[in-house]
Amino acid sequence: MKIRDLAIRKKFILSFSILLSMMLIGGLVVGYLWNQVDKYQQVKSDVAETMMRFDNAQKIEQDFLIFGWKEIDFLEDGKSKFTQQFFNEVETVEKSLDQKIKSEFVNEKDLLSDFSSILILINSYKKSFNDLRKLLFTRGFKDHGLEGEMRSYVHDLQNCESAEEKVFAFSLRRHEKDFALRKDMSYTDKLHNTADQFIDYVNGASTEEFPHMTESYKSKTIEAIKAYKNHFDNIVQTEIAIGLNEKSGQFLQLNRNKKETEPKISLLYQKINEQNESLRQTASLVIGFTLVLLLLTVFALVYYLRKTVSKPIIKLDNIVKKVLSGDSNAGKELNHDGRDEIGSLYRNFSLMLDNLKENLKLIKDKNESLELKAKQDEIRSWNIEGLSHFSDLMKENNTKLDEFANSIISETVKYLKANQGAFFILNEENDEPVMELKACYAFNKKKYIHKKIEKGEGLVGQTWLEGDAIYMTDVPFSYINITSGLGDAPPRSIMILPLKTELQIVGVIEIASFNEFEKHEQELLTELANRLGSVIESIKMQEKTQKLLEKSQEITEEMQAQEEEMRQNMEELQATQEEMERNQKSLNEAISFKDLQINMMNSLLGKVYEGIIFINTNYQIVTSNNYLMDDLHYSENDLMGNHPELVFKTSLKKKIESLHNDPKFILTGVSERQEAKIMDKFSNIFDSRFVITKIEHKGEVFHAVLFNKKDAEFGKRVLKHLFQAK
Repeated sequence: MKIRDLAIRKKFILSFSILLSMMLIGGLVVGYLWNQVDKYQQVKSDVAETMMRFDNAQKIEQDFLIFGWKEIDFLEDGKSKFTQQFFNEVETVEKSLDQKIKSEFVNEKDLLSDFSSILILINSYKKSFNDLRKLLFTRGFKDHGLEGEMRSYVHDLQNCESAEEKVFAFSLRRHEKDFALRKDMSYTDKLHNTADQFIDYVNGASTEEFPHMTESYKSKTIEAIKAYKNHFDNIVQTEIAIGLNEKSGQFLQLNRNKKETEPKISLLYQKINEQNESLRQTASLVIGFTLVLLLLTVFALVYYLRKTVSKPIIKLDNIVKKVLSGDSNAGKELNHDGRDEIGSLYRNFSLMLDNLKENLKLIKDKNESLELKAKQDEIRSWNIEGLSHFSDLMKENNTKLDEFANSIISETVKYLKANQGAFFILNEENDEPVMELKACYAFNKKKYIHKKIEKGEGLVGQTWLEGDAIYMTDVPFSYINITSGLGDAPPRSIMILPLKTELQIVGVIEIASFNEFEKHEQELLTELANRLGSVIESIKMQEKTQKLLEKSQEITEEMQAQEEEMRQNMEELQATQEEMERNQKSLNEAISFKDLQINMMNSLLGKVYEGIIFINTNYQIVTSNNYLMDDLHYSENDLMGNHPELVFKTSLKKKIESLHNDPKFILTGVSERQEAKIMDKFSNIFDSRFVITKIEHKGEVFHAVLFNKKDAEFGKRVLKHLFQAK
């Protein structure tokens, strides 16, 4: 039977049966599609979580590279909370990716290669970080690792005895710090050159000029220099492996892995999102097709379906319009409880609307997360720029404490947008050390320009005493006021921080503001305070070194003046010796040996020398003046025929023999003034100065030794009257 011959009821039943069949098929397809959408949504959420954990791993990595690797926990065993957190995040990402790779859904949707490539990149990123961690642990910091070993040698060098050695040691230390700050390989050459110059200086130093420069001391010093140089080279090689900048070494590999991983994850997220949206569109088409069938049925069954189909569809249409217009309460009107096709349509649309709201919520949460990340990046960038700016200031103003303190406190107040600041530096010149105000910003200078604070006095003194920072937000009205052209008012917050070195607190910095300091501003101040202590100590050392150099210059000038005076004395001595040469011949011819003995003893005794001994060619005493008997208590029997070493604690025989080859003695007949120990009969030892002259009498040669005690008047007067006895 043809359809047109069917009864209306059968036609209705047939039409309704066809409609139900279509609805059933559409429902199955939609159910399948929504099941697939749900799975896509789950995978999408997991990828989003992977992105978030990867971002967290990068943040932890940055924190570790900025200050985590310098902490004691890491330097002792190569592990810290940062490395543990990093590996936990990365291992969680690896576990999640591995689960997705094993998932049938991922294999069905052709996502296996994407997840596998990301897992490989994550493993490479993890390996690169681990390699960098090992290099940083090997390098060490301060008293740990290679740097710790190197410090023991540089401390030995800085404890050298001479100022020149200390200058070389401080130069090596400066080149080492310049390389650590700038990562510039030219400083390695400078350090090598300075080390070679230091070694040459030690090898060339003599014990006459520097008594401490013994061979063992030189060997020990040179070994310390070479060991320091080798350790520095090891650190340089480690720094090269780590990366002198972000475009070299392990830094480059780490950044390359990050740059390759992030786009891969983003592309995977985008791919899943696109497939999910495509599937949603397919589901929407199926729903739309079902709606068309329903509308056709409504037109065929106008009378019957007018109330059951037309009105609900119009109502649903109005709800769709409200949703499209942005009405958030539109979904509340989806309250159709029918079991027919319209009811199914309402339920499916409600589910779609709920999913849409859920997706919008996820998008909103993601946007908030991105905004939070952007804000954190902005704060991190602000901190890095601030520390870099202050590092440049420390390099530019590192010679005078006043200029250094003034530049640091003014720039700190400006950078933090605070209102007042004070910079106190430890003064240990007096018996009791005090904190002295070196620089201030926006303070009442007339009141505070010479302010000195003792330990424990006020908040600054308390910070000095306890060594901990103080942060106040409830500032007493009488503590301090910030003054402007319109009046004055107390600050809202004050932060006082100690400036520490490894051994002591060398200063205190105080910052006041009308606003409360945020956490990242407090962190910046803390990090700045940690850096300022060592810089202040370095500047003090430089000033002390400068003073020592100036004092050394003064001593050098004094020695040059004394040398000039000695040169003039030598010229007068030479003139006197020439006069002796002219007079000696006439003395030998004019008087007999006995007369010469009497005249010389009587004349020289009163005018020039205290003691005189005459020695024959056998180096025996033949006569002497009364000084040896009166003052040195010898008898004539003790002296006559005895050797002069009885009186002089040195070999006069060797000295006389050496004069035979002395051109000046041959020319003038008088030796240069020399020093020796003399001893009286009771074994008392005295310092003396003496000269030797040669006398010929009747073919015999005698040598006269003329001497004075060292504390006796000696110099120009002696030489001036030497031959006035003739």
